[in-house]
Amino acid sequence: MGQKLVSYFDAAKVKGGLKAQTKLAMITKMSSTAATAAPDSPENIALFEKAMSML
Repeated sequence: MGQKLVSYFDAAKVKGGLKAQTKLAMITKMSSTAATAAPDSPENIALFEKAMSML
């Protein structure tokens, strides 16, 4: 569970470091730890895709 969501945090780190990861967590209201346990549902993936476009 959450492998795809966690990959967004990795991509955010590459894109902008800790600041980008923090912003991703703020936008999605989900920490990287919570993303590990959350399902890779279409809704969650869409939320993370939208958030990544805002970074």
